[in-house]
Amino acid sequence: MALDRIKDLNQVYQHGNVVEWESPQGQRYRYERDRGAVGRELDAAKPQHEWYVLEKNDLTHAKRRVFDLINEDEF
Repeated sequence: MALDRIKDLNQVYQHGNVVEWESPQGQRYRYERDRGAVGRELDAAKPQHEWYVLEKNDLTHAKRRVFDLINEDEF
């Protein structure tokens, strides 16, 4: 199931410079401001992520990238 709007992102965690979202299928995505990247969780048992560096390091661009990744993965 893909998302229609960015505001449909399900934010599940925020602390300091880290924000996490969960896709409708349960996949987790993480934005780390210090890293300037968005990560897709590879394995829920281990904290491993596939990282995507952002063009601009801010929450707005992070949300857009997570939204795009979810829609790519869910199709």
